[in-house]
Formats: sequence, C-alpha cells, structure tokens
Amino acid sequence: MLNKYIQATGIWFLIIPLAIINGGLRENILIKLGDIALPLSGIILSICIFVVAYLLIPKIKNCKQTDYFIFGIIWFILTNLFDLFMYISEGGGIKDLLGSYNFLTSNLWILVVITTFVSPIVVSRIKNKKGGIENV
Repeated sequence: MLNKYIQATGIWFLIIPLAIINGGLRENILIKLGDIALPLSGIILSICIFVVAYLLIPKIKNCKQTDYFIFGIIWFILTNLFDLFMYISEGGGIKDLLGSYNFLTSNLWILVVITTFVSPIVVSRIKNKKGGIENV
C-alpha cells in the first residue's frame, strides 16, 4: 500500500528538473517578452506538471479514487515545501511564498499549485473513462 505513495512521490520528483528548466527559460528567454514572462512561465509549468501526471500516474497500479486525491495532497505539500526551501535559500521566507500566491502581480504560482494538486485526480478520471486505469 505504501508503495503507491512512494511511486507518486517519485513522479513528483521528476517535476523538479522541469520546474528548474522552466525557471531558466523564464529568466533567459521569456523575460525578453516583458510582463508576460511570469504568467507565461506559470502556464508552461502547469502544462508540464499535467503532462507528467498524464504519462506516469496511470503506471501506479491498484489505486482507488482516494489514492489519487492523496497523491494530489502529497504533490501540493511537496511543491510548497520545495518552493519555500528555494525562498529560504535565497534569503527569503514564508512571506515570500505567500506573496507568490498573489495573482494580481501577474504571478500564476497559484495555478501551478492547483494544477499540482488536481492533476493526479483529473488524470485518473480521464484515464478511467478511456479504460486506462484499473481501480481495485
């Protein structure tokens, strides 16, 4: 039983390099587009997270709908802890993390964490309709 949560956590760890690449893309290329760079980066990362979930969550076998919800919670918590760690490593803190949730500043971080939470759930529903995930 614990194995499926370890697998889901492992899948989440695959998102970290994508997030780092996305940050580099934003800081080196998208920034040239001006104010659209930050929200575009949030959209790109959200799409990447969903694609990873779509490709890999179905590989975890013997899951109930509750498991996908728990996967989402795990991913949500890990994402926020990772982001908080990044802020702390740069001399910031929880205030900075909470500030990133302000979409009025063009930061779509809230979209990223919502995508992180709902992706396993949405993927399970999509794949169940297609017959791609077996619930036990």
